[in-house]
Amino acid sequence: MDAQKFNAMPRPELTHPYVAARQAASVIMVRQVDQELEVYVQHRATTMDFAAGAVVFPGGRTDAEDADFEFGIDTQPILTQHARGWQRTSLGSSIPGQAVKNSSMMLRTGLREVEEETGVQLKPEIMRPWANLITPVGYPKRFDTFFYLATPGDEVMPENITTEATAADWHSIESILHGAEVKKIALMRPTEFLLADIVEAGSIQALLARDPVVTPIRGL
Repeated sequence: MDAQKFNAMPRPELTHPYVAARQAASVIMVRQVDQELEVYVQHRATTMDFAAGAVVFPGGRTDAEDADFEFGIDTQPILTQHARGWQRTSLGSSIPGQAVKNSSMMLRTGLREVEEETGVQLKPEIMRPWANLITPVGYPKRFDTFFYLATPGDEVMPENITTEATAADWHSIESILHGAEVKKIALMRPTEFLLADIVEAGSIQALLARDPVVTPIRGL
């Protein structure tokens, strides 16, 4: 992903003092309908204190319990793959075994958030490390967010069961980007950037063929 392209996007004036970035996970559920890519997005409630009214992917902050969660032995090869994918991020570590533990914590965060917000239990094997975007200094809230690309089958039918969103559904990426362009919906910079990058790939096959090692993008 092109960090220069992301940092060239318009953003609000950065006026807040330094705050630490909190770790979070966000899951981009994507499917292909004919030749069109669709993603599952939520319309955030306008009463929320973060991203109020914005169209977002399911996700949220890491909880202490996520670090204590233990996946079964069948998931260990997946965690090893994820550790490789996140090796350049803050989840990477030179301490033996720590990168796998960090990847386990973040995978649990992503899976838990999706289940809490949509009722769907995604399988670890369809979760792919995709992007790591870090909010620049100057915002009142900062996140070190780990984005997963998930490719659920047709049997997966998420529903909007969270009070954080007023509605949620599958939409074509092009329709979301158009809605933002004509000011009908609000997109945060990371969401818009990731959607534009995904739609440019054109197909799920092309997306999954990308290098699985994620390079962090830090807003400057």
